[in-house]
Amino acid sequence: MLKIDGSRLWTTLMEMAKIGATPKGGVRRLALTEEDRRGRELFAAWCSEAGMTVRTDEVGNLFARREGTDANAKPVLIGSRLAGC
Repeated sequence: MLKIDGSRLWTTLMEMAKIGATPKGGVRRLALTEEDRRGRELFAAWCSEAGMTVRTDEVGNLFARREGTDANAKPVLIGSRLAGC
C-alpha cells in the first residue's frame, strides 16, 4: 500500500515556493528567468537524490526517470509544470 508522507510533501512544496515567492504569498517563476532555473535545479537535485536519472531536452524540458523492478512491465508516465505565474 502506497502512503504519502504528508510532512515531507508539505516541506518540499514550501521549499520550492520560496523560489519566486511574492509579497502576498503567491509564487511567480516565469519561464527562462532566474527563478525558473533555480526551481528546475532544485527539482533535478531532489530527483537525483531519489536515485533517478535526470536529463533536459533541447527546449528545456526536464525528464526524471526511475527504473522499475520489472523490466517487462509497461512504463508509467506522469507530467507536471514547475513554473508558477
